[in-house]
Amino acid sequence: MTLKVKKTIKAKIVYLTRIKQRLLEEEYANLQRFLHGGKTELYSANKQQAERFYKKIKPNKKYPLSVRKDLLKLERRDTKIAEYWVRLPVKGRRGGLWVAVKPHCPIEPDVEICESKLFKRNGNFYLYVVFQKEVEIPKPEPTDKTVVIACDIGEANPLASVELWNQGEKRKNALFLGREIRNIRAHYNDLKKRIGQKKVKHAVKWIKEHVEDKETRKVNDVLHKATTKIVDTAEELKKSGCTSIIVYGDLEKVRHQRIRGKTRCRKNNRKIHAMSSHKIKHMLTYKALWKEIPVIPVNETYTSQLCWRCGSLNTETGKRLFKCKDCGLEYNRDLNGAVNMGNRLYGYMLLSRASVNTPQTFPESTTPKGDWLAFQCAREETLCESWGSSHHKPSNEGIHGELCN
Repeated sequence: MTLKVKKTIKAKIVYLTRIKQRLLEEEYANLQRFLHGGKTELYSANKQQAERFYKKIKPNKKYPLSVRKDLLKLERRDTKIAEYWVRLPVKGRRGGLWVAVKPHCPIEPDVEICESKLFKRNGNFYLYVVFQKEVEIPKPEPTDKTVVIACDIGEANPLASVELWNQGEKRKNALFLGREIRNIRAHYNDLKKRIGQKKVKHAVKWIKEHVEDKETRKVNDVLHKATTKIVDTAEELKKSGCTSIIVYGDLEKVRHQRIRGKTRCRKNNRKIHAMSSHKIKHMLTYKALWKEIPVIPVNETYTSQLCWRCGSLNTETGKRLFKCKDCGLEYNRDLNGAVNMGNRLYGYMLLSRASVNTPQTFPESTTPKGDWLAFQCAREETLCESWGSSHHKPSNEGIHGELCN
C-alpha cells in the first residue's frame, strides 16, 4: 500500500550576519504586532499565512512565522559554513533571504517540502521544516520470517517491548525503555511544590516558562531515544531478510474522571495523568512508516490480566510480577501484556490463535483501529467466526516462560 508520510526536522539557523539578523528579527516582530492588531509592513505571503492559521490570539504570547511551501527553498551546498541553505521570504529582501541551517539529522534527497514554521527561542532562530514522501508499506502476512515487535505502554515502564518469532512461539530481546521519565517527573513535581511553598512572585508564570518547559524537553528526549531504538531494531531485522511489524496497544480511557464521593490517591492520579502514551504512539508511527515498516494498533482489552501461555484470567499481579494460578506462570507484568498484544495481532492475521488470545467478552471493535494501518487484514473474512472456533491448546514448550536470548 502506498502512503504519504510526513516528518519534521528541526534546523537551527547559524552564522547570521548583522543584516540577516536584523531582517529576520524585523519580520518576526512585525508578525507579532500584526497578530495583536498593530499596523506593520509584513510580507504579503506571511500575512496570508497568519490570517489562515491563527484565528484566536492570546495576549503576551509569541507565535511562529508560517512559511508557505512554494516560497521555501532548500539547497545542499559544498561550503565550509554549512551543508544546507534555506531561502526565507522577508519584506526587506527581494527574492528572499538565504540563511545557513544546521538540521538535527541528515535530509534525504528526494523528499517534498511542506509548510514550515520559524521560531525564535533564547535569541536564536529555528526552522521546523516538514518533509513528505511516498512510501510502500508491505501487507503484513504471517510467515516463518515474520517478526512482531510488541510494545506495551505503561507508567512505570513507559515502553516495554519484546520480539515474537515463529508466529509467537519464541520470545527474544526484551527491552524496558524510558524508566528515567518517572524520576524526571518526580523531581520537577517536588520543585514545583517548593516554589509554591516559598510564595515566589509570579510563580505560576515562572514555573510554566522555566520548569515545565525544561521537564517537557527532557521527557521528549527520552521518548525520542526509546522509540528510535525500537524502529532501528525493526529496520535491522528488515535488512537481514525478516518481515518486521511493530504492534502496540490502543490505550484509551486511562484518565478516568473523578467520581463524586469516591476517594482517590493524588500521587497515583498525577502519575496516570502524566503518562506519555499519545506521544509514544505518535513517535512510533511516524518513525516506522518513514522507514516503510508496518505499525498496527490492536485492542488492548484484558491484555494485562490474560495469561499469554494458557489464556486464563485466573491471575494476579503484584507490583511488576504477573502470576497465573492455573498454569503457574510467573512473568513480568508489562512483558505479559506485550506478548498478548503480539499474539492478538497473529490472531488477526491467521484467524486461528484468536480463540486463545482474545478477551472473554466481545469487545467494541475486533479489528485494529486505523484501516489504512491494518491493511484490511480483517475485512476479507469475518472475525466473528473465530470467536466461536474451537480453542487451540498452547504448546508446553518453554513452560517457565523464559525469554530466548
